[in-house]
Amino acid sequence: MNSKGTWIGVDVCKRFLDVHASGLAAFRAANTPEGYGELLQRLAGVRVRGVVLEATGGYERGALAALQAGNLDAAVVNPARVRAFAEGTHQLAKTDRIDAKVLASYGAYMQPAPAALPSSARAELKELIAYRAQIAQEIVARTAQLRLYTSDHVRTRAEAAIAALRSERIRSEGDIKALVAAHQELARPFKLLVSVPGIGLVVGAILIAELPELGGLSRRQIAALVGLAPFPRDSGERRGYRAIRGGRADVRCALFNAARVAIRHNPPIKAFYERLRARGKNGKVAIVAAMRKLLTILNVMLKNNRTWQPA
Repeated sequence: MNSKGTWIGVDVCKRFLDVHASGLAAFRAANTPEGYGELLQRLAGVRVRGVVLEATGGYERGALAALQAGNLDAAVVNPARVRAFAEGTHQLAKTDRIDAKVLASYGAYMQPAPAALPSSARAELKELIAYRAQIAQEIVARTAQLRLYTSDHVRTRAEAAIAALRSERIRSEGDIKALVAAHQELARPFKLLVSVPGIGLVVGAILIAELPELGGLSRRQIAALVGLAPFPRDSGERRGYRAIRGGRADVRCALFNAARVAIRHNPPIKAFYERLRARGKNGKVAIVAAMRKLLTILNVMLKNNRTWQPA
């Protein structure tokens, strides 16, 4: 980032971008390609150190791409952290214009790192994973509803709908597999990941799509990024219970499923888990530790470009 300049806050919604910059009148632009052009034009006369946007379920992607194409460093930040920052600075009111100002202040104080746009292949993989997850959630919801139907006709139609969803889930998994195989940037790490007992197609794809930093950070950094680093809660002489928090929930959920398989079928992870249980650790603590150990192993494998070595 530039060593000097002003931080720009951009509050993003489906239709609009609300922009705040020190020394520039607040303004609103459309969340469209035309609006991105207006945003870049307005910022052309400003010495920009960085732009801060909130993650808004994908509505920020167009603005992010336009800012980066305009050679402006742009960071995408967690809305919960920005809201906590606002409340910590006694900013309790919340409007789009106020949020843009808070984002600019957050950027000046925290100086977040610029976001990296995923490649087209990785972006498509993320969409396929999200699509499959939606189908899986619908299957669970519809299956839970089945027992409540008393009409045979309705039950038959519901079962047919569930069968169709299961077929679509299988097709989406085939699409994921084909996409990964077609792109070397995805195929290489995927091959390493799925060589580990416990890591299958879906978990491997999620790790590639949602955790591109894997293999590029230290074990402590990657654990904190995923939300598997235990944080202390001490005060005075009191030593509180250390617990994990924050991080990337989708990745953590995938690692939980992988660890459940690994503690049965992956000898090193199984032995590690059983040692913790023998020492009196409860099941939840032991499986979180197994998740963290599995993540550490995967991080080292990708860093060294090595397949699974049980020893």
